[in-house]
Amino acid sequence: MKPSTLFLATGGAMILFGLLALANPFAASLAITTFLGALFLIGGVIQAWLAYNDRDGAHRLWHGLVAFINIVVGVWLMANPLSGTVSLAAVVGVLFLIMGALRLAIGIQLPGGQLRWMLLLTGLASILIGVLVFSDFQHAATALLGLLLGIQLLADGIGLVVLGLSSRNL
Repeated sequence: MKPSTLFLATGGAMILFGLLALANPFAASLAITTFLGALFLIGGVIQAWLAYNDRDGAHRLWHGLVAFINIVVGVWLMANPLSGTVSLAAVVGVLFLIMGALRLAIGIQLPGGQLRWMLLLTGLASILIGVLVFSDFQHAATALLGLLLGIQLLADGIGLVVLGLSSRNL
């Protein structure tokens, strides 16, 4: 299979899944939370294995503590994905606010130019998104992760399709 065909097929699949996520952001949000819970659980099991196999014991306590926290978070996210989705949406909202404030602070300190204005605009956009998340948190909490996933999948899928088409023309 040619790389261009692989790019096109992967991009098409990502566009399809992005549209599905945008069509039902609640289901996509729950799926993300469950998947993240599985990743935490797998990471916790691996960390526990590292703690058990730490020969000199120097880091056994830390490995064990991290393993315990990862396993608890993983089981919690998988057992109650709706509650986990709400918690993750709060974290994402706070991250938007913090990143926006940091971009604004950096943009204000830079001398005039395109980079300064881009940082100021993206900083304001991030703060606006963070404020929107918390202004209607009950609605945003159940849809935010799915919407972000859908947008990301669409953007990546379009990029891969364009890459596949342009590589076919070479």
